[in-house]
Amino acid sequence: MATCWYCSSEVPETSQYCPSCGHSQTDRTSSPLFGVVDPVTGIWNSKFVNALVGQEANRAVRYHRPLSVLTVELDHAEHIHKELEAVQIEGLLRELAERLGQAIRDTDTVGFLDADGPPHFAIVLPETDEQGAALAADKIRRSIASHDFGTTGAWRRITVSCGAATIDAGYRPMDEAGMMNRREYTGNLLRQAYEALDYGRSAGTNRTTVGAYRP
Repeated sequence: MATCWYCSSEVPETSQYCPSCGHSQTDRTSSPLFGVVDPVTGIWNSKFVNALVGQEANRAVRYHRPLSVLTVELDHAEHIHKELEAVQIEGLLRELAERLGQAIRDTDTVGFLDADGPPHFAIVLPETDEQGAALAADKIRRSIASHDFGTTGAWRRITVSCGAATIDAGYRPMDEAGMMNRREYTGNLLRQAYEALDYGRSAGTNRTTVGAYRP
């Protein structure tokens, strides 16, 4: 039996398509999800996340609704990369992605941002203010910290840290006659979520830091 490149289900050696998800096993470019799904974790990649953040941010500002974006970083990533083999790291990231997906709402979206350096995940939280973002991040941290990652050798217990940026429901762009384009919103929101994460890092690991959106 082989393993599906997309959903990791078992696929008979002679099968051209995965019986679980239907993706072609011989031509990945034929998949409608080609280019927007991370091949290691099986979740949305940075290209998809960037587009989604821009779309949700424009919607939030136009209709005066809150929106939060979380960045999630694996704690002690440098030590984990040194101690684990590549196949173990990939297994850890897949398991981590699955655990993150289980810890969020059906209306939220999780994606993988960085393939190089410390792994970062992004979670888009529509209709979520600062307080809701903090609660969501704390739930995620507890879910990861309590999980037994049994396939990763000595690193059976890991933790993550979260940073968040929030557009409040009352936020108004400086120019009421126009809207920022998606690229501006996407870059600002993700950058400020990263900045919140870095700020919390100075106080230690397994922490949540939330900040308001500032253009």
